[in-house]
Amino acid sequence: MKNLFKFSLVLGVALLTMNVQASDIDFSLGVKKEQGKVITFVFSETNKLDLSIYDAEGKMIHTENVDSRTFINRTYDLNALPEGIYYLVAESEFKISKYKISVVGTTARLLETPISEEFKPVFTEKDGLLKLSFLNLDKSPTFVKIYDKEDILVYDSGMLMDQNIAKIFDVLIIQNEAYTFVVTNNDKTYTKTFYKR
Repeated sequence: MKNLFKFSLVLGVALLTMNVQASDIDFSLGVKKEQGKVITFVFSETNKLDLSIYDAEGKMIHTENVDSRTFINRTYDLNALPEGIYYLVAESEFKISKYKISVVGTTARLLETPISEEFKPVFTEKDGLLKLSFLNLDKSPTFVKIYDKEDILVYDSGMLMDQNIAKIFDVLIIQNEAYTFVVTNNDKTYTKTFYKR
């Protein structure tokens, strides 16, 4: 309890309406061409992604980090792959989307609609205030915890089940030089450490 008071940096404990909507942190896939086992696709509304291809058992068979000034355009030759189901996973700073690739005979097909999407917590820092926004589409239990540099728990949100989770913290009154945010949702844990300037 003492640590909670010591770290009294929470300005807004109540959930706020998020300013970040799904369309603001979204990227979209457009399949431009499928010819045999060669697929060409474009990711718009983003200029930096980690792209990976996995087989049906979850084994990674390709990965690359892509950085572009405008949009991301890729052509993959899948001739070396045997028939089966594969997955293209696109990960940005804000979300992870998984797309299905079917390789049948001499053709490959990439579906434009993701089979799953997972949003990541978004942190913004301005004028000594740190804002945490998290889009929890399925309203599953989410927990926000903050630890100081000695790994002592200084804030625990308890269970949050809202679709839009937003918190604001005053980081100017922090006693420690570093603090780590841990956001847990659907067996996924996101960690980000901030340092006092």
